[in-house]
Amino acid sequence: MMTTMTCPDEGTLRAFLDRADDDHAALAAHVRGCLDCRRAVRELRLAEAVTSDALSLLDEPAAAPARVSNDAYEIVDPPVRTRRWGRIASGAAAVALAVGLTLPPAGPAVAGGLLSMFHSRSVTEVTISNADARQVATVLQKLGVTTGTPSSSFAPVASLADAQAKVAYPVAVPRQVDVPAGLVTTPTVGYLAKSDLTVAFDAARTAAYLQASGSSTQVPAGLDGEKLVLHFPDAVALQYKGANEQLLMVVSAGAFEASTTGPLDVGQLRDFLLKVPGIPTSLTNQLGHVDLAAGALPLPIPVDQVRGTKTTVNGHSAVLVASSGMGSAVAWQAGDRLTGVAGTYGSDVVLKVAAGLKG
Repeated sequence: MMTTMTCPDEGTLRAFLDRADDDHAALAAHVRGCLDCRRAVRELRLAEAVTSDALSLLDEPAAAPARVSNDAYEIVDPPVRTRRWGRIASGAAAVALAVGLTLPPAGPAVAGGLLSMFHSRSVTEVTISNADARQVATVLQKLGVTTGTPSSSFAPVASLADAQAKVAYPVAVPRQVDVPAGLVTTPTVGYLAKSDLTVAFDAARTAAYLQASGSSTQVPAGLDGEKLVLHFPDAVALQYKGANEQLLMVVSAGAFEASTTGPLDVGQLRDFLLKVPGIPTSLTNQLGHVDLAAGALPLPIPVDQVRGTKTTVNGHSAVLVASSGMGSAVAWQAGDRLTGVAGTYGSDVVLKVAAGLKG
């Protein structure tokens, strides 16, 4: 029993959610019996749901907790995540594959610009199962290596004005009349720094994988050392807390970008990746209909854990997700700002907040 265990800090709880802690069973026992730690874990999960790499809304969320008496929640052990590549698979990898798989082949009008840099302008839904996410991770490990870790922790900021001074886009602020009753009127403010994640292709590893898979696909010239760089934007989060673990978060982020650094452009990577065995067709079929040439950013939705639907927010294409027992969230892009609203409420509440945002 861990009843006398000192409550862990935020870093330890993040490691617990990733199953990277030293004594998971003991920490899980403590969290089950500690209201403060259960609340902290819930907030970390929700924060990750809104801002997972500032892109992947509800990226591999924990299973919905079972409700018990007195509005408390029984903690459920988080799912095991494959280290490093598992994070990419359910979120950033789907975006990376979309950049490589859905842009049209290079043409005279776009070869010099669009295909070497993707800049998001809107969002769209792409559903992916946990099994397919793991399969994507397995395939990508055979093609190269990744470096860099997208920022995931918001640093406290003294005020909204201080946060606004750090970013180039207007920070979205909810109207007070739209903030659910019982929440604090002044939010805590956090800032997430920009970060990059680089997928570096390895020709020898790729050739070995293709041969072992019985594929006749040839490694394209120039693949070795070619890099696909995912540029994750900075973000500002406003968090409104209330009693009974009620929570509302509004996150503003810059546009997502991706680029290549070597002799191959994105269109050439697309042509190759379409031929690589092992990438689930259920995913590539969807990505084939994503109009990245128009700047559509696919938001991966883990279909076996949450429900995702298309909607609009003030005329902008949006993705709405909901998880039984966990709340709901909506994300969209207007101009160069990605915006997300999430909370322990139904979709009607988060959509009302979203529609009334100022800034």
